[in-house]
Amino acid sequence: MDLPRDEMAFRKRYQSLVEGEQLTTVFRPGDRVFPNFRGYKPRELITARIIETPGSDEEKIPPLFNDIKVPIQIVQIETFNVYSLTNAHFQGSSPDVQNIEELLEHLEAIYSQPISKFNDEITRIVFNYLKVAKTA
Repeated sequence: MDLPRDEMAFRKRYQSLVEGEQLTTVFRPGDRVFPNFRGYKPRELITARIIETPGSDEEKIPPLFNDIKVPIQIVQIETFNVYSLTNAHFQGSSPDVQNIEELLEHLEAIYSQPISKFNDEITRIVFNYLKVAKTA
């Protein structure tokens, strides 16, 4: 199932990290560098969205999002063998994903399959939050 290319989905439990601009690094299974499936490009401007109710790719059920939209820009995107990640790669990641073991558990819980189904490949995406002028 395809989601809008100019959006990046985040689980509800990470909403406060996104709104507080504390989360700056995420990991996705497989190669997510554009033009690959759900891929992004460096310097690309996208919108962070919060999933209110998760969907299912297998059942072709899209997620339901809340109204929060946060503009972000991809700073760096690269693929790795998950077992080659170092502590430095986890800088800016969520508090529950700070090492390889936590990352593997996290991805398997979200995607319902082990990283081996993605040939142990992981994409690390680093982004910045964009300041938006507020209107009165």
